[in-house]
Amino acid sequence: RRQWLIEQGLAREQGGQARYARNMLETLEARELARTAADMSARTGLDHVDVKAGDKVEGVYRRLLTLHSGRFALIERPHEFALVPWRPVLERARGQLVTGQVGGEGISWSIGIKRGIGR
Repeated sequence: RRQWLIEQGLAREQGGQARYARNMLETLEARELARTAADMSARTGLDHVDVKAGDKVEGVYRRLLTLHSGRFALIERPHEFALVPWRPVLERARGQLVTGQVGGEGISWSIGIKRGIGR
């Protein structure tokens, strides 16, 4: 493992010991998520969209994906999908429309269609 991390530029050998990059875990998690997104895109024919803080996420919650870096929800729209951090509240909304606002600490979810004036 150590040699692989060194080959990947995520560690270096110094004085006979491995020194790991500060962002090693974040880099490994990002790579795993990108690989999973590419696999899902190939299987579904849908494009993957990245979600960042401040973005709104809307679509149908399809399934839970358990990765080494955590659990992610597959949110599907007509021609694309997003992988976002999963929360237990989503399980009761499987197959339903969900809307979320991405913040620094996670996503605030709304389940189903909200009706009101102007809708």
